[in-house]
Amino acid sequence: MNSEFAKPSLICDLLIVLPHLGPGGAQKVALLAADHFIAAGLKVTLVTLLPGKPLAHEIPDGLIWIDLGQAVSAACSNRALNARVWRFVSAWTRRVGALCFIAVAWPWLKSISPQSYPRFAQWLLASLSGVHASLLRDLLYAVRPPRVLSLLSKTNLLCCQAFWDLPAHLVVSERNDPRLQRLLFPWNLLQGWLWKRADCITANTAGVLDGLKSCFPEYQNVMQLLPNPLVLEGLSSLEDASQVFHEELGFLAVCRLVPQKGIDVLIRAYASLPKSLRRDWPLTIAGDGPERPALEKLVNQLLPSGQVQFLGFHDKPMSLHRSSAVFVLPSRFEGMPNALLEAMGSGMAVVVSDASPGPLEVVVDGETGLVFKSQDVHALSLAMTKLALSQPLRSRLGTAASFLMQKQSWDALDHEWRRILAIDP
Repeated sequence: MNSEFAKPSLICDLLIVLPHLGPGGAQKVALLAADHFIAAGLKVTLVTLLPGKPLAHEIPDGLIWIDLGQAVSAACSNRALNARVWRFVSAWTRRVGALCFIAVAWPWLKSISPQSYPRFAQWLLASLSGVHASLLRDLLYAVRPPRVLSLLSKTNLLCCQAFWDLPAHLVVSERNDPRLQRLLFPWNLLQGWLWKRADCITANTAGVLDGLKSCFPEYQNVMQLLPNPLVLEGLSSLEDASQVFHEELGFLAVCRLVPQKGIDVLIRAYASLPKSLRRDWPLTIAGDGPERPALEKLVNQLLPSGQVQFLGFHDKPMSLHRSSAVFVLPSRFEGMPNALLEAMGSGMAVVVSDASPGPLEVVVDGETGLVFKSQDVHALSLAMTKLALSQPLRSRLGTAASFLMQKQSWDALDHEWRRILAIDP
């Protein structure tokens, strides 16, 4: 790991920008891409922006990691009361001033293109973004990478801002349907403007791509589908997944513990199963997040101890796949969760909600998994019971899922990733 501020001598073929390396599907995709292209001989640098986030993923060998969060923390290191008050007042004065100017001069701002970018507009956006935006721009001026991959909406906008007048091939990756998850003001207003700088706007599912085109039709010509790559730990190829037998009974959920994921629905559905079934089919929940205390309280209210296990964040899900038979994704909305792809790739039978088009692009009800109506506890309970009582059904769905996931391997996706990132084959 290299957390030093970048130097002009740093050689970089591909720069990847993330908010942090804590738990998250975008983080995993970014690191898989970094590892893949490092193995192909490219010099890859990863930049993270936010301070105070725990490291939740293994850093690939050969990856240069620049943690701007450390520089952000250093810039705010003076904890004296007068210093903290001054930073607060100064930051909000600039922010309010910038918002007022945007409100008055919005027609003029919308007309500004990457080819004509006044210094004042740069100051304006930096006032909204904070110190990490300024540090990112300084780093980019020093490194001058030929191509950049940014992931997640706010980070994408910061990169568009920082790269506005720099010659680099900029690819931004959106992970959720904007019709279901919108940015807060003023970023929802600025998104359509800042995207002028993006050379390519990607979506990880066809559903997210449709949402982007619906909300931002003016950018349809630069929007493309870029599926998540799938690599399974412990298997030499996805074909090997068909040889993995999930003999140990149990339900498994792997996700961040946030309202979006619907784990409360899963717990209520599990509690409604017959006691005799729950005795043989424990529920394991891997992941962490702000909802964990409330979810543990819900379990204590509805279920005897020992039937539901919270594991916390788990960066090696393959071991969990081998000790469970059914994977459950009860989300209220989704992009394309890596946890689902990994479970299907390892040959697990899966149950997903119908809330978002992403999972439904790979889970066909009765063919590659089961689908239930989102937030319908009874429907989820019936689907879980159906799979628990039929080993032939679990085997058929799991085998079909593992073969479908071969389309998500690097062998299948390498050409498309190279084309979108402008990397020579």
